[in-house]
Amino acid sequence: MRKKFCPKCGRETEEFYNGLCLDCYLPKFSIISKLPEKLIIKECRLCGKFFINGSSDSIENLIESFLGNLLQQKEILSVSYRITKDKVFLTLKLKFSGLEKTEEKTINLNFKKIICQTCSMKESGYFQATLQVRAPENLLPKILDEIESQINYLNQFDKLAFISSSQKVKNGFDILIGSKNSAKRIAKTLQLKYRANIKISRKLSGSIKGKKAYRDTILVKVE
Repeated sequence: MRKKFCPKCGRETEEFYNGLCLDCYLPKFSIISKLPEKLIIKECRLCGKFFINGSSDSIENLIESFLGNLLQQKEILSVSYRITKDKVFLTLKLKFSGLEKTEEKTINLNFKKIICQTCSMKESGYFQATLQVRAPENLLPKILDEIESQINYLNQFDKLAFISSSQKVKNGFDILIGSKNSAKRIAKTLQLKYRANIKISRKLSGSIKGKKAYRDTILVKVE
């Protein structure tokens, strides 16, 4: 039988893969080489949230989403990874042309301190609505706690659900809230729970991208 030699490395081989021996053919198919050497994770110095490409979540979920977007290829059989403090150890199992291959890579995690857009707006005093609560003195601490709790919950879905500032006034308090939608939801909850009266007024505050912008004042009165 005539001997076969790889035209690239010159070694004898029993089978050719696209004209090359197995050892020369396999390195041509690499997915790991397409992955970055480092991944920048931004961390807000005020709220502590993590960001990758504008998305915010836990570090584990952000990395999983990032890798998922990069590794959507039919040749990948499985993906496993391990996250340490500043590295991701990645293992891929691939299959192509009936052959299987395992690739490994270490991606360095670089953390960068920032102030996120939401915290920047909060620090600058941005607000879309003023929530005015008027109630008996004995109810005010409880109502304030409920508002803060609802803000923390709504912030998961509405990044503008934050309190810019609050001020104690006679018979109640005024709270500046970043999101008018969240402010209205809170007011509705207080109305149902305390049978409060609600009055909403609107005032022109300027324009955003050529459109008129309004700020709402929501009076919640508990008898």
